[in-house]
Amino acid sequence: MSEQLDYIIVGQGIAGSMVAHFLLQKGKKILVIDQYNPTSSSNIAAGVVNPVTGRKMVKTWLIDDLLPFAKKTYSELEKQLQVSFFYENDIYKIFSSAEDIENWNVKKTETAYHDYLGDIVAASEINPHIKAPFGAGIIKQCCWMDVPVFTKAYRAFLLQHQQLIEEAFEFSELSITDEIQYKGYSAQNIIFCEGFKAYKNPLFSWIPFALAKGEQLLIQADELNLDKMLNRNIIIIPKGDNKYSVGSTFIWDDVEETVTEGGRTEILNKLNKVIDESYQIVEEKAAIRPAMPDRRPVIGKHPKYKHVFIFNGMGTKGVSLSPYFANYFSDYLEQNFDIFKEISVNRF
Repeated sequence: MSEQLDYIIVGQGIAGSMVAHFLLQKGKKILVIDQYNPTSSSNIAAGVVNPVTGRKMVKTWLIDDLLPFAKKTYSELEKQLQVSFFYENDIYKIFSSAEDIENWNVKKTETAYHDYLGDIVAASEINPHIKAPFGAGIIKQCCWMDVPVFTKAYRAFLLQHQQLIEEAFEFSELSITDEIQYKGYSAQNIIFCEGFKAYKNPLFSWIPFALAKGEQLLIQADELNLDKMLNRNIIIIPKGDNKYSVGSTFIWDDVEETVTEGGRTEILNKLNKVIDESYQIVEEKAAIRPAMPDRRPVIGKHPKYKHVFIFNGMGTKGVSLSPYFANYFSDYLEQNFDIFKEISVNRF
């Protein structure tokens, strides 16, 4: 029998990695169980943090708290893991109409938006190959994360410290009594951070996940020369060497982690409305996002088993949500306060 563990964590995407990180910071003994999946949402996510979104240019939920905490956490993790994966880069928000410009100028006068909305620029100031007759506004304090680089580096860290088992979790091997027993391991608690596969978890089958398939392209565009990300119905991210990530789709009735002709066509139609430069498709990816109907995380204790927890539902905003709420969750696990209702598993 192995030494007594404080926590078994199932899943090592960005959510599971963040939970592991903050529990380790508290000196807890953990074991992560995860079978590597190259098509998981963490391995395919665009990883963009955008503080102001939508046609009405509304601030992202809790962004004033989430963003500085995410930047601090990822900076610390880059130093710890000795790898670069987090990049601050503003976004050109392409306007579709004069009304968009008017909305932008109104928002800029509001104190809450001063730190996020910058200048309006003409298309010619961005790139001659950009189609933006109404120009674009610069959204400040944006960033993107190379999530696969992070999860791979954190996986190596866990393996180095013998804190990860690389295999699929088997529910038939789980025993829940006054403690958790799993394949010879004994732990005080177990936390499920499985991403979209949580919809198959028999312990949490009553949670109404709203799974959303996303597809993404990597293109080569030698004349585009973008210095910032670009957003108009899709997000274009400069990845270096004239390569750009382009995506993503939202498909609600397909939970297969495979690319589709329809997804590719949708992305290319949107891309061709934004740029008129030639490009080549280098790679295509697809993954399922673990989203919730109310677009909020699902966090907390199982209603029957006091040693069983879930940390999930980060959806498209995993990069900004995961650090803040994993830290919050690690405090909750130690202090047992009431999780606020908007993110609590008990809301279902």
